[in-house]
Amino acid sequence: MISEKVSFKKSKYGYYLIILAAALSALIHVISKPMLENSENMLEINPIVLAFLIYFIAGIFFTPVAKKTHSISKFGKKDWMFMGLIGIAEVSALITYFYGLSTASAINASIFSNSEIIFALVIAMLVFKERLRIKESIPFTMIIIGMMVIPIGNDLFQNNFSLGHMVTGDLLIILSGVLYAVDITLCKYIGDRFDTKRVTQVLSFISAGVAVSLIAIFQIPMNVDLTQLPGIITLSIFGTGLSTLFFLMALKIIGTVRTVLLYSTTAVFGVIFSGLFLSETITTTDIFSLGLVLAGIFLLRNKLAGKESEEENYVTTSNATPRRRTRKQSKQMPKIPYETKIKNEIVSQGWISAG
Repeated sequence: MISEKVSFKKSKYGYYLIILAAALSALIHVISKPMLENSENMLEINPIVLAFLIYFIAGIFFTPVAKKTHSISKFGKKDWMFMGLIGIAEVSALITYFYGLSTASAINASIFSNSEIIFALVIAMLVFKERLRIKESIPFTMIIIGMMVIPIGNDLFQNNFSLGHMVTGDLLIILSGVLYAVDITLCKYIGDRFDTKRVTQVLSFISAGVAVSLIAIFQIPMNVDLTQLPGIITLSIFGTGLSTLFFLMALKIIGTVRTVLLYSTTAVFGVIFSGLFLSETITTTDIFSLGLVLAGIFLLRNKLAGKESEEENYVTTSNATPRRRTRKQSKQMPKIPYETKIKNEIVSQGWISAG
């Protein structure tokens, strides 16, 4: 009885952590938006400079956190090669996102925030050479319509079906989702081998190195106002650092599926914060689009996780079965369903999305 109460309190603590992580992650859409726009009251920061500062400060933040984890000396040449590719993909994604956010609305950016999961799902399906079944196709279509068709169609309608700055910004944010999907897929190799806190620290410094290289190559001035530093530090420590830590803690307490499912509420917090702090108008179309996306994510992730218990039973049975099996027993052993393979490929790497 006592153990059940402790377990319940622990689960409750996990739910609080992931909701807090989602809220902190939503700050990225709201705080960075004013810094990237032309304004008389605030100096405009170049997206590449802002990306460098965020990754550099995040790397410093994670250094003491990752102190007791795997040593960097344990990384091999192949590991460094993968982390270099991940760093390039990740910083490219963030820079593309910032360029898109500079012209798009923070509300649309919040709605697009789950796009990397969809693109990662597509990549995983290509890797496993599987197709979505009808049960998975319905929520997948709901997400695509709510996340892309409705927001972009609405912006096109408001701009007389011309590719204005707002529509171009939307497309850039979606492109950043594709780059983040590549990032998530590559992180599967590193994430399985090393502690996530150490990987996040190293990747932050690698991404900062890629960004500062771009600054040097294109001779971009480091124009940053002192009044903008608190916002940049907030983005780095709270929006990236603490958000990732809370995500990881929740992952261990309440499990993968619940964690990533609740983390999808980042879009909700982003829309609310955009209305409260940026005074952006939240329309009925925005609410409908967001609702469609969340409903689709809920249905899709539950479909992908539906066979999780079957896989656990399979692993338990496999471990309990003697090494010698008859041919008949081997043929009867259940195969791990492709939904679970895809879930393991994407959802288990959800901590990258948190960062």
